[in-house]
Amino acid sequence: MSFSSARVYWGDAPGAKTKEFPLQRGESLLRAVGRWKDGGWFLGGGTDTALALRQEFRGHDRVVIVTDEQAGHDQHEVTRSIPQTVPMYTWNLAGYQAGHAPSGGQNRHTFGGLTDHAFRMIPLLERGRDADWNHIFGK
Repeated sequence: MSFSSARVYWGDAPGAKTKEFPLQRGESLLRAVGRWKDGGWFLGGGTDTALALRQEFRGHDRVVIVTDEQAGHDQHEVTRSIPQTVPMYTWNLAGYQAGHAPSGGQNRHTFGGLTDHAFRMIPLLERGRDADWNHIFGK
């Protein structure tokens, strides 16, 4: 789901512009991002993640967000927009100073950067694996 803010001016009613992005089986992540960029799924300015989540969430088993995380609202608004039992994974592509939601536990995780292998983190986290250096090197 591609999303942005529906607001053009501060006085406009809150809302999110959303448009479903069709996935293609076997397509690499980076190729899909290029298709998104060139194919009309950039919907304009504003990162209204919380409103997009509340508008489009339909009981999914997890939520994956690729964003610049720029948000001008309370950070808890984003994380509370879906049930706490649903894992939310955010890939921050711009590195703004403050993220849009807490990270590092309770089904909320944020990562920086994006590669074709980035989403391999999801099953690792969901299986509860801990790959810290002490575990890897047997210390």
